[in-house]
Amino acid sequence: MSTVFRPDFRTPHDTPLRIPASHASAPITAEDTQDYFTEVAVDYSAWSPSYNMHFGFWRAGLNPLRREGMLVEMNRVVGRALQLGQARPGSAAQHRCVIDLGCGAGATARTLVGDHESLYAITVTNVAVQNRIAAKLDAAAGVTDRMAHIEADYTRTGLPAAQADGAWAVESACYAGGTSKADFIREAARLLRPGARLAVVDGFLLRRSPGRLAGWLHRLWADSWAVPTLAVREDFIAALHEHGFDDVEVKSLRWRVAPSALHIPVLATRFTLAELWKARGRLSPWRRKHIVASYCALALGMFWRDFDYCMVTARRRAD
Repeated sequence: MSTVFRPDFRTPHDTPLRIPASHASAPITAEDTQDYFTEVAVDYSAWSPSYNMHFGFWRAGLNPLRREGMLVEMNRVVGRALQLGQARPGSAAQHRCVIDLGCGAGATARTLVGDHESLYAITVTNVAVQNRIAAKLDAAAGVTDRMAHIEADYTRTGLPAAQADGAWAVESACYAGGTSKADFIREAARLLRPGARLAVVDGFLLRRSPGRLAGWLHRLWADSWAVPTLAVREDFIAALHEHGFDDVEVKSLRWRVAPSALHIPVLATRFTLAELWKARGRLSPWRRKHIVASYCALALGMFWRDFDYCMVTARRRAD
């Protein structure tokens, strides 16, 4: 089993993203991604003590000033999208297994396992420190016996085929290569039982040639968070159909995540000042980039013609 995240950054299924030459930069490598997440692992606790490494989902009844509640609600939105309450053909009613592809520290899996007593979860990350953090949080939540964390490439997990009752990627599919994320989708299709569902929550480019300012901002954000490129939405949907999925549905979550995104300016500024004080004005390059990307994420959301934050769901069809 591979322990290094090495996606193919140019697959035959991908259309190159056209960014003006003045915005081009050196390609993000697998080592960059691992170095980034290893170096900033603890920094994510400032956003969420439970290591929910994603935006939150606001709904009526949730306090938009309480970020953690919205973050946990995003986990539950993913669970509902997987339709875990419905029986799967050929699956044991009391033993269902789901897979988090690119899990961070496993927060979404912990929420869902905590909500469903019959659920077991496998999480996949290529960053060893994230699995160590996840194990401690599992123990605190009392779900260690139903969680398994593996260190692997989520495009080549080595897990058995057609066994999962659901899979998801929350702000992690973007780390796969190309604008269609075909390698990620192919592995998800291999892992899922026929009829099981995939849920992807992420930012998407709405066109292959973003406007000049949007293209520059996307590249700055991507380089700062060690992302090769966001998926182009139409390429991603085409790859789902090509690799065995149907019932594809796309929902914009732009307004649902806006309340949590508005926490960024105050939090990021406070975090920056505190860390600079502790480090006597010296932060490592990846920690500085992590802060830059936080501000960029909020700014990128303002380019409605070029970018959206979506949930994409699809069902694995029988071959």
